[in-house]
Amino acid sequence: MYGDKIKTINPIGKKLNDPYGQKRQPWKIFTVSIFTVLFLSGTLPVSQSTAGEVWVANMKGANVQIIDTGSNKVVKTIATGAGAHNVTFSPDGKLAFIANLGTNSITIIDAVSKEKLADVVTDTKAHDVAVSPDGKIAISCNVGAGNITFIDVASKKAIHTMSTGKKAITAVFSPDGSTVYVVNAGDANISVIDVKTRKITKTLPGAKGAMAIKPTEDWSLFWLTAPADNKLLLMNPQTGAVEASIDVSGEPHGLVVSPDGKTAYVGQRGLGQIAMIDTASRKIVKTAPIGKRPDMIAISSDGKTIYVAIRDENKLAVVSAADLSVTVKIDTDGETHGVAYRD
Repeated sequence: MYGDKIKTINPIGKKLNDPYGQKRQPWKIFTVSIFTVLFLSGTLPVSQSTAGEVWVANMKGANVQIIDTGSNKVVKTIATGAGAHNVTFSPDGKLAFIANLGTNSITIIDAVSKEKLADVVTDTKAHDVAVSPDGKIAISCNVGAGNITFIDVASKKAIHTMSTGKKAITAVFSPDGSTVYVVNAGDANISVIDVKTRKITKTLPGAKGAMAIKPTEDWSLFWLTAPADNKLLLMNPQTGAVEASIDVSGEPHGLVVSPDGKTAYVGQRGLGQIAMIDTASRKIVKTAPIGKRPDMIAISSDGKTIYVAIRDENKLAVVSAADLSVTVKIDTDGETHGVAYRD
């Protein structure tokens, strides 16, 4: 450097020439050497891994697979029930709930230890689970029975089942947990239920075959898929009035909204592609082919990556949220459907 020759550090601690005319001391050399060894061995906690987990439910596999997002590798497979369909995490991320269509049950898993805790019998074709904001109540939407089952999370027991409407398919709790909105895909409506009394207080219009419901951050609107009409709807959760309707061809199915609320991603199951929608203009800005029969979608907490279950290929697609390019497709275990992200 600058015409000087730097001499190699002697590991036994002799005084050596420094390029700046100084003498190195043996204790300093020893300290540097030990730090270097610890750094290279990974002993020092210089940085923590920021990789998350994607949990994938496989209907034919009758299991849920856990994929490390850093390596994009399956790190664990947990048996659930036949027809494992959708995955939901508790608000604190410590529990996972798997809805099993084939065994009419909900599998509860400790998401930290990755151990199965219970199988709770609900009713015909348990399709999806919603969990209250305080994590105390889980609700199974039983699409085959047209009803929902309340589950006490602490005891892991079903405590109440009530009818809502034909093909009760998915649900969402209000932010305070006092109300749950149940999407009845067969009746094309939404049941508004008081959680404390377990009574329907209102019935709102919905959409035929609706699969996904996502509230905006301020809860002023619901995003709702309407696959029978090839639409994505923005609805008023108080009145049910449709405030916007976006044409999304090819049977829109899975739906996620970015953490900043600026972009929605919709799976176009009949076309084998996904669509990116700008939520401000309410227009599709990009579509991209993704695979045969894309089902549910999850998004990373930083909003940079989306994960799409490709049902007819038995794959999970890892996709750039910025441009919809496919990073990799990961082999899964048979009719992959549900997917959820956990930090």
